[in-house]
Amino acid sequence: MTEFNDSILITKRFRSPTEFSLYIEERVSKERLGYMDAIIDYCYHNSVDIENIGNLVTPSLKEKIQLEAEESNMMRPKGKLPVWYVWKHLTFIDLT
Repeated sequence: MTEFNDSILITKRFRSPTEFSLYIEERVSKERLGYMDAIIDYCYHNSVDIENIGNLVTPSLKEKIQLEAEESNMMRPKGKLPVWYVWKHLTFIDLT
Protein backbone atom coordinates (compact mmCIF):
# COMPACT_ATOMS: atom_id res chain seq x y z
CA MET A 1 0.00 0.00 0.00
CA THR A 2 1.26 3.48 -0.70
CA GLU A 3 1.86 6.08 1.97
CA PHE A 4 -1.07 8.17 0.75
CA ASN A 5 -3.51 5.25 0.98
CA ASP A 6 -2.21 4.30 4.44
CA SER A 7 -2.81 7.84 5.67
CA ILE A 8 -6.39 7.72 4.44
CA LEU A 9 -6.99 4.33 6.05
CA ILE A 10 -5.54 5.48 9.35
CA THR A 11 -7.49 8.73 9.46
CA LYS A 12 -10.76 6.94 8.65
CA ARG A 13 -10.36 4.81 11.77
CA PHE A 14 -8.79 7.41 14.07
CA ARG A 15 -9.52 11.11 13.78
CA SER A 16 -6.63 12.11 16.02
CA PRO A 17 -3.45 10.78 17.58
CA THR A 18 -5.27 10.74 20.91
CA GLU A 19 -7.87 8.30 19.57
CA PHE A 20 -5.12 6.01 18.27
CA SER A 21 -3.27 6.16 21.58
CA LEU A 22 -6.44 5.36 23.51
CA TYR A 23 -7.06 2.41 21.21
CA ILE A 24 -3.52 1.10 21.82
CA GLU A 25 -3.84 1.68 25.59
CA GLU A 26 -7.08 -0.31 25.60
CA ARG A 27 -5.50 -3.21 23.69
CA VAL A 28 -2.51 -3.23 26.05
CA SER A 29 -4.82 -3.31 29.04
CA LYS A 30 -7.32 -5.89 27.78
CA GLU A 31 -5.00 -8.26 25.96
CA ARG A 32 -1.91 -7.78 28.15
CA LEU A 33 0.23 -6.92 25.17
CA GLY A 34 3.24 -4.65 25.14
CA TYR A 35 2.86 -1.24 23.52
CA MET A 36 5.14 -2.14 20.62
CA ASP A 37 3.33 -5.44 20.10
CA ALA A 38 -0.07 -3.72 20.07
CA ILE A 39 1.06 -1.23 17.43
CA ILE A 40 2.73 -3.88 15.29
CA ASP A 41 -0.36 -6.09 15.58
CA TYR A 42 -2.61 -3.21 14.51
CA CYS A 43 -0.42 -2.53 11.48
CA TYR A 44 -0.27 -6.21 10.53
CA HIS A 45 -4.03 -6.84 10.73
CA ASN A 46 -4.90 -3.61 8.91
CA SER A 47 -2.17 -3.90 6.23
CA VAL A 48 -0.62 -0.59 7.23
CA ASP A 49 3.09 0.11 6.87
CA ILE A 50 4.50 0.69 10.34
CA GLU A 51 6.49 3.69 9.05
CA ASN A 52 3.20 5.53 8.49
CA ILE A 53 2.00 5.22 12.08
CA GLY A 54 4.51 7.72 13.52
CA ASN A 55 2.22 10.73 13.17
CA LEU A 56 -0.41 9.00 15.33
CA VAL A 57 1.87 8.27 18.28
CA THR A 58 1.39 10.82 21.06
CA PRO A 59 4.28 11.94 23.29
CA SER A 60 2.91 9.97 26.25
CA LEU A 61 2.66 6.82 24.12
CA LYS A 62 6.24 7.41 22.91
CA GLU A 63 7.40 7.58 26.54
CA LYS A 64 5.67 4.30 27.34
CA ILE A 65 7.20 2.63 24.29
CA GLN A 66 10.62 3.96 25.28
CA LEU A 67 10.24 2.71 28.85
CA GLU A 68 9.14 -0.69 27.57
CA ALA A 69 12.18 -0.84 25.28
CA GLU A 70 14.53 0.18 28.11
CA GLU A 71 13.07 -2.46 30.44
CA SER A 72 13.45 -5.10 27.71
CA ASN A 73 17.06 -4.00 27.09
CA MET A 74 16.18 -3.08 23.51
CA MET A 75 17.70 0.35 24.05
CA ARG A 76 19.94 1.99 26.58
CA PRO A 77 18.17 3.74 29.42
CA LYS A 78 18.33 7.50 29.53
CA GLY A 79 20.77 8.78 32.13
CA LYS A 80 18.36 9.36 34.98
CA LEU A 81 19.70 9.60 38.49
CA PRO A 82 17.75 8.07 41.35
CA VAL A 83 15.85 10.60 43.45
CA TRP A 84 17.83 9.75 46.60
CA TYR A 85 21.11 10.51 44.78
CA VAL A 86 19.94 13.91 43.59
CA TRP A 87 18.52 14.81 47.01
CA LYS A 88 21.68 13.72 48.81
CA HIS A 89 23.89 15.90 46.63
CA LEU A 90 21.57 18.90 46.65
CA THR A 91 21.56 19.04 50.44
CA PHE A 92 25.32 19.59 50.46
CA ILE A 93 25.28 22.50 48.03
CA ASP A 94 25.73 25.85 49.73
CA LEU A 95 23.42 28.30 47.95
CA THR A 96 24.62 31.40 49.82
